[in-house]
Amino acid sequence: MSQTQQTISTLIREAAKKEENFKRILNEEILGEQPERIGEFFAKLNIPRSTKADDTLTDGFVLGDPAKIVVTTFAAEAAVAEGIQKYMDRHMRKLKWHTAHPALAGIANCVRLYRAMGIVTDLRIHRVIVLLHTKERMTVEEWGCARELLNRAYRELRDASGIVSSPWIDALFGLDARDEVIAELTPFADMVGGYIQTCRELRDAVEVRRVLMEVKPAAYPVVRPPRYFGGDLLDVGSWRHYWGELSGHLDSLRNSLGL
Repeated sequence: MSQTQQTISTLIREAAKKEENFKRILNEEILGEQPERIGEFFAKLNIPRSTKADDTLTDGFVLGDPAKIVVTTFAAEAAVAEGIQKYMDRHMRKLKWHTAHPALAGIANCVRLYRAMGIVTDLRIHRVIVLLHTKERMTVEEWGCARELLNRAYRELRDASGIVSSPWIDALFGLDARDEVIAELTPFADMVGGYIQTCRELRDAVEVRRVLMEVKPAAYPVVRPPRYFGGDLLDVGSWRHYWGELSGHLDSLRNSLGL
């Protein structure tokens, strides 16, 4: 974070101008911010967008050093998540619109939207991992909060990956510019695979931490945080199905592009 703290409004305006600004502000300003400012930033952020000034996709579009992340309490993190959720919902709607109206000029918008959602998914999961390291023993409510934060992040990565799979590609091929579509989206397929692999690795990190923690239900003995209850993704079988779906979306994207 810079020595002179900028207002959230200023950061939002700058981040909306071009992808390079978004990456810089996310990694240099927002990553190490206090939770309440992060929640406000994402609740109001409305990027990426195509601009006439600079429509360039930024190289090395990855999350910065997770060691900068600051968390406080489970309740504060739930509030951060609400702000991030507004950001994700807004950009999921944009992604759906662009893929439902296929155009060569709109390919970069879809790539930019998915990238922005992917890097924030990375941030969301890292924040939960840092949160889980703040306590050795959780209440049932705290474990339920952490579980829900993880589930939201993983489910939305799956949904976004499904949106950019074969139906959109097939529609683009119908525009009689097959070679151009393949050239633009071949690196994108690799990027989708990269986000999926990153999230696999983060899920493993969550599991390593889970088995070392404790949950204390009221009036009951201490237990390990259970893998599965409440219909979420922490059961082994649920995860197997989840990764199968994601792999199917990625295979569909690659097969459509002939990769």
